[in-house]
Amino acid sequence: MLKSTPNYPIKVLTKTFSVLEILLEHRSPMSMSEISEKLDFYPSTVHRILDTLKYGGYVEQNPTTQKYQLGLKLIELGMAKINSMIW
Repeated sequence: MLKSTPNYPIKVLTKTFSVLEILLEHRSPMSMSEISEKLDFYPSTVHRILDTLKYGGYVEQNPTTQKYQLGLKLIELGMAKINSMIW
């Protein structure tokens, strides 16, 4: 069962999950400024979060448009969860 609020929230993790969730909800690539505006986060914060997520494969950046979308690493995590439920 999920708790309504964590006992010891970590702000940067909360913001990171918000970035991932806005990309999921939007369903099409978004620019850093679009993400920043929608979440009301400083652009520098969004830039650092996206850079870290990109390094880990959790988001991908189109080199032409510079827009971001969810990465394949998230599929890997989801498949691991599905496989653990099956076995």
